[in-house]
Amino acid sequence: MYGGISLIGWFHTVIGIAGIVSGLYLLFRFKFIDIWSRLGKFYLSCTFLASASSLFIYSATGSFNIAHLLSILTILAICVALILDKKNLLGFLTIYIKELALSATVLFSILPTTAEVLKRLPPDDPFVESIDDPLVIKFYITYLIVYSVFALYQIYIISKKSYHE
Repeated sequence: MYGGISLIGWFHTVIGIAGIVSGLYLLFRFKFIDIWSRLGKFYLSCTFLASASSLFIYSATGSFNIAHLLSILTILAICVALILDKKNLLGFLTIYIKELALSATVLFSILPTTAEVLKRLPPDDPFVESIDDPLVIKFYITYLIVYSVFALYQIYIISKKSYHE
C-alpha cells in the first residue's frame, strides 16, 4: 500500500484517469468516440480495464457499492457498442444507441472518480467525507445535465447525417 491505496487501486486509478482524459478529448474534439481509431482503442482498453479492476476493490466500503454497479454498466455499454458496431440489430436506432452508449461510458467513469478525488484531496482535510455530501451531489447533477445536453447534440448530428463512421 502506498498512500492508503493498494497496488490494484493504483493500477485502477492510473488506467482510469488515462481513460477519462482520452474519452473527454475524443468527445470534445470529435463529438464521438471512434472505436477503431488508435485513441478510441486506447480509450476502450483503459475504460474496460479500469471498470474490471474496480470489481476487485472493496476497501472503500467493504462491500459492493454504486461504483461497482457503474463499472458493470460501463462494461455492458462497451459490449453493446461493439456489438452494434458490427450488427445492425435495431435498424435506424443502432447508430444512436451505439454512440450514446459510448459517451455514457465517460459519464459512468467520471461519477465515481469525482467522489473518490473529493474524498481523498487534500490529504489532510478532504473536501467531502462521503458520496452523499452536497458537493458531490452538485457535481453529479452538473455532469448529468452536461451529458444530457451533449447526448441531444450527438442525436442531432446523427439525425442531420453530419455523422461519419
